[in-house]
Amino acid sequence: MNLANISSKTKVRHKTDINRTLSQMPLSSRRVLFMAIAQLDSKRLIKKGQVFRIYASEYAKIAKLEMNTAYEQLKSAALDLQKQLIGIPKDQLLPPIPRRGDRPWVRPVGTGIRMLNVTEYCDYEEGDGFVDISFSRQMEPYICMIEGNYTTQVLLSSARLRDTNASNLYQLIRQKIGEKKDRYFEIGVDELKDELGLYTTNNKQRTYSYPLFKEFNRSVIKLSIETITDTTEIKDLNVEIIERKQRKASKLRFTYRIDEQMKFEGF
Repeated sequence: MNLANISSKTKVRHKTDINRTLSQMPLSSRRVLFMAIAQLDSKRLIKKGQVFRIYASEYAKIAKLEMNTAYEQLKSAALDLQKQLIGIPKDQLLPPIPRRGDRPWVRPVGTGIRMLNVTEYCDYEEGDGFVDISFSRQMEPYICMIEGNYTTQVLLSSARLRDTNASNLYQLIRQKIGEKKDRYFEIGVDELKDELGLYTTNNKQRTYSYPLFKEFNRSVIKLSIETITDTTEIKDLNVEIIERKQRKASKLRFTYRIDEQMKFEGF
């Protein structure tokens, strides 16, 4: 698909395995990545050597940004994507999609994390204002020939969210919708923070941000709900506490509906 032909129905599909990595990426890099993925057919193999181009004018229109901002974000995203890695546990690693002449794939031994490059290369042409992206062979099974365990996002919704927490919560909701939870889902507070990337790790110990739920709810959840409702096809989004441990909120239920007829400005 050409980006000039996208609509409010244009989707981005990727394996759920990489959602945690996506949630840690800068928003501009994620936008560019999704605009590249939107151009491929997730049910078909990428052609060998295929390149995906995103113009600053397309980026500005899709993300609803000024042109000067689009140029700046496009350039920084190209630099970030060139060094972007995804971490997959070795025992969960997807094999490369075979091509003629490939040697048989052997699953790596051990229980560690395999770090994979997202792109083969990224080219930024400053004068012409576009980025060319070539995906790595290791990335292919996470974005094409997809059959199960995937997340589908609306490109315009994802691209227009300008807050990281809101973007990550939107991705989580779309993941749950893909799991047939199209009206509500339940999740632990710490698990939600895992999905939103709200933690730091030191000596394998995880420390969560916003230790007080009241602060977490006010600064992250409520603001994200407002942003998602205003920007995306997810409507009537609400959250309630359904379980407490030692009087502290421990489990939440998110409810919502999907507005399939959502109209986006400019499309």
